[in-house]
Amino acid sequence: MLGLLDMFLAELLYLESTNNTPEFLLFLGRFHPLILHLPIGGLLLVFYFEIVGRIQKKYSDNLIKNGLGFSAVFAILACILGYFLSLEGGYEEGITNIHMYTGIGTAILITILFLLKKSSKEKLYFPLFVLTIILISITGHYGSVLTHGDTFLTQYSPLTTKKEKPKVVDSLQYFSDVIFPILEDKCIQCHNATKQKGGLSLISEMMILQGGDEGKGLLPGNAIASNIVKRIVLPVEDENHMPPAGKNQITSNELWLLKHWINNGASFKDKALAFENNDTLVNLLVNYLEKDLEIVPEASISAINKVVKAGFSLHRVATDQPQLSAKFDKDSISEEAISTLKGIAKQLVQLDLNNTNLTDDMSEGLKRLKKLEHLRLDNNKISNKTLNYLVDLEGIKVLNLHNTLVDNEGLSMIVNEISPKDIYVWNTKVDEQYAAEMIQKDQTVIHHGIFEGFAEIKPLKPPKLVTQQTIFKDSLEIVFNEPLRKARLYYTLDGSEPDSTSSRYIEPIKITNSVSLKAKMYQKEWLPSPTMQEEFFKIKHRVENFDMLHKPSVKYPGSYKVFDFVEASTTFSDGKWAGFEGDDLVTKINFEEPQTINSVSVSSLQDTGSWIFFPKKIEIYAKSENTPFEKIETINYDATNENKATEIKKKRFKIEFPTIHTKQIRIVVHNVGKLPSWHQGVGQKGWLFVDEILIQ
Repeated sequence: MLGLLDMFLAELLYLESTNNTPEFLLFLGRFHPLILHLPIGGLLLVFYFEIVGRIQKKYSDNLIKNGLGFSAVFAILACILGYFLSLEGGYEEGITNIHMYTGIGTAILITILFLLKKSSKEKLYFPLFVLTIILISITGHYGSVLTHGDTFLTQYSPLTTKKEKPKVVDSLQYFSDVIFPILEDKCIQCHNATKQKGGLSLISEMMILQGGDEGKGLLPGNAIASNIVKRIVLPVEDENHMPPAGKNQITSNELWLLKHWINNGASFKDKALAFENNDTLVNLLVNYLEKDLEIVPEASISAINKVVKAGFSLHRVATDQPQLSAKFDKDSISEEAISTLKGIAKQLVQLDLNNTNLTDDMSEGLKRLKKLEHLRLDNNKISNKTLNYLVDLEGIKVLNLHNTLVDNEGLSMIVNEISPKDIYVWNTKVDEQYAAEMIQKDQTVIHHGIFEGFAEIKPLKPPKLVTQQTIFKDSLEIVFNEPLRKARLYYTLDGSEPDSTSSRYIEPIKITNSVSLKAKMYQKEWLPSPTMQEEFFKIKHRVENFDMLHKPSVKYPGSYKVFDFVEASTTFSDGKWAGFEGDDLVTKINFEEPQTINSVSVSSLQDTGSWIFFPKKIEIYAKSENTPFEKIETINYDATNENKATEIKKKRFKIEFPTIHTKQIRIVVHNVGKLPSWHQGVGQKGWLFVDEILIQ
């Protein structure tokens, strides 16, 4: 082994004497990160056996010797490959030398440990072993500094002082608060003080402007010609694409901000809003503000029932969040109806009381709705008295007062106290000239005319799918209805929220894998549509041969419905659900030939008002020939939790497990059983509704 070290040192001296490094050696150097973990793991495992053996006074010398021999061989190999990797350049020389020589020292010490153990010389052996563990830790630390930068180890330490983010958009510095965090997250790992790929460092203004081996990476005023942008927009598979494939990639929003910053002069001192103000910029900058995280609980079923009974319709603002939007659907509202909203005050962010015969005498209950962001009071006989109840609602962003009795004094009070983003006062007692003066003094946009902004905020309708099938085996084309005239449809396939920088729908989208589709409509002078979303699933196995222990109820029959590839809606009576009253769904699936399986998903319905609950448990069994079924996996779900059972919705339960090879599986979907104590049907049989079981 020492001979190998001699060869390595000779090779090192030879390569240092020439500037022409063979590409094959650079290729071998790329294996250094792969190999270096072998001696580390081997040495730590041997040290563990050594400690346990000394405590128990019983261990295998052969095991220890073989482990040290293994670690020594791969430590020497890691040193050689590490040197080859350093020949690529781009690493800070001082840190590289410390890492290299501590690595060589570690390899020598491991080799000495192996020789000492082999010769049974125990006096120096254990102290030397402890020293080796310390040295390999130092080597690893400097390796992480080379690879990830000198703050890698301490970046998330609770002792590290973190810079506080601004809390308002106006305070954001474009470079230090927005652009640098993007570079720090996606680029600085390879372009820092100790690791400068391509000779480029991005840790400071001076280093960024200095550029790298290819010259300046930044051309202020010309983003598309700047090397830093050129590299980002290359195809991921291109070897010059940055960040490299497999690394955390720049998002479309981050690229937009980076290009906007460069195109507007790439200032390192100016604030973000020093440039042309536009909606896209403001919307993206919000992500870089300090957010006060608040955990909002789900509204209780009893509170929701009271609100609905009073005449309101409710829906979630986002499907996976507790925030609610309410609209009064009856002809005339009452003070009692408004008082029911206090039960959902923590969740209510949008309220529509348009044309509900609301009066000042009924409005006092509005002051309890502290979380409101959008409020419509238009087409009602309310005056400044109602506005007095709103002055503490600091979260209001949009207030519609069209066709009310509000005057200049009321407008001034609202603008000065809560300063909403938009107020609609067309057809009120507010003087047009006064409104114009208020706009000059404040950031609030006051809409006083039907032509410079509609009295009502009109969102586009969500896009509609022509494609009905959501489950497929090979490939599928997703087709939308054609957008209307000037409207544009944007979509994502990874479950992220679409915006006007996402992919635009031009032609049918062909998919060959499972995707989570979200789509949104955009048009100038209209609010974006609500987000449309749909899940598309690619499956491996279509079930044709199965047995069902309990048949579905005669009210909702059809065992075949759980394997027919036809997705049901959230309406339990649509004819696509198989319903089980009090019974579990127990099915045995038979394949003609053994199949490879690693997951099962079950689509179920929750409509607790109709006594339909999600399953409380799902179990998967499999069997080999001439053996009984064995349980493979189980998942449990808190189906009777009152806080989770507040809405009508579908849910796909996916059960994943290590890959199995089998001809038969059994799936048991457990009914919730008797209804819980909080339910109006307490003690009665619950319903289980299932529409699709997918085998993958």
